[in-house]
Amino acid sequence: MRLSPLVFALSLVGMSGSLDAAKPTAKVSATAGVHRIQKGETAGKVARQFKLSLAQLEELNPDLDLRKLSVGTTLRVLPNRKRARIAATITLAQSSTPTREFPPVPPLPGTPTLRPAPLVHLERVLPSATLRPVPDGATLVGATPVEDHKAMAAQMQPVLSRSTEPEVAAPASFDPADPAKLDLLWPVATRTISSAWGPRIRTRTVRVKTQTSRKKIRQRYRGTHRGVDLTAPMGTDVYATLDGRVVEASRHKDYGNFVVLDHGSGVTTLYAHHKLNFVRTGDVVRRGQKIAEVGRTGKSTGPHLHFELRIEGVHENPLPALNDAEEIPAELMAQNEAALPPRRPRR
Repeated sequence: MRLSPLVFALSLVGMSGSLDAAKPTAKVSATAGVHRIQKGETAGKVARQFKLSLAQLEELNPDLDLRKLSVGTTLRVLPNRKRARIAATITLAQSSTPTREFPPVPPLPGTPTLRPAPLVHLERVLPSATLRPVPDGATLVGATPVEDHKAMAAQMQPVLSRSTEPEVAAPASFDPADPAKLDLLWPVATRTISSAWGPRIRTRTVRVKTQTSRKKIRQRYRGTHRGVDLTAPMGTDVYATLDGRVVEASRHKDYGNFVVLDHGSGVTTLYAHHKLNFVRTGDVVRRGQKIAEVGRTGKSTGPHLHFELRIEGVHENPLPALNDAEEIPAELMAQNEAALPPRRPRR
């Protein structure tokens, strides 16, 4: 039996329709407003399915990273129905409530306009006698007016006059040293002397002119050491040997970074060749306080501390006055460890 072309075409159309119906369709699992990620789905694809933007999808799923979604992850695609219903009800009520603007009520004719006046403390206006407490059962009697304006002004002293004045701290002071009984703390903890007080000869040679020869000849440098050199590693703490005031903290071509302390009664000490100065001019320091760190600035061949003692401007040997047994208290040592050098002003 041969089919006509028309019947054959209709049969083909019916078969294709049945095949399309047999294909599995991607069902949207939006039960209770959630969707479970299937293989090949992304956050953008899910957002397009439920007509949402990525921002709205992120708001619905704040605890998920939409860039990293695995198969089986549950996404919320619809807001909570109860919350959405309440929000819609509130929005509808606000939009439906009419707002009326009432014109301002004009003042009555002849009514003065009152302006807010500053409050005045009663203790500044009334005499002090009127502010006394009234016993129970007593009759209030009007206070006698003060006729003398000077007496009234005396009773109107400002209440906050004391608190408004800035408190000036008393200047720090120290007990002056006794030149006859000097007791100096070792300025560094190493207590090692590399160059003592007095005359010394260095290996360096200089050209000098002698009486027997008109030409200059070379000979070793001879001079007088007006202090003592104490060896210490770079960065070792330098301490004040006595209470005093910083009269100079600067830099010199020979001394390098140096500090001069005035201890009173004409006694001064000098500390030189520092890596850093930790005090400024005008500071009051205590015995054992960190004032600098050992360095090799200025004319020095290595890291050490150059220490001088002067009494009435005359250099003295500091070694006999140094206390070999004294140690710095632990509390002061803790402050020295936390000390920081002062910041240099910007130019």
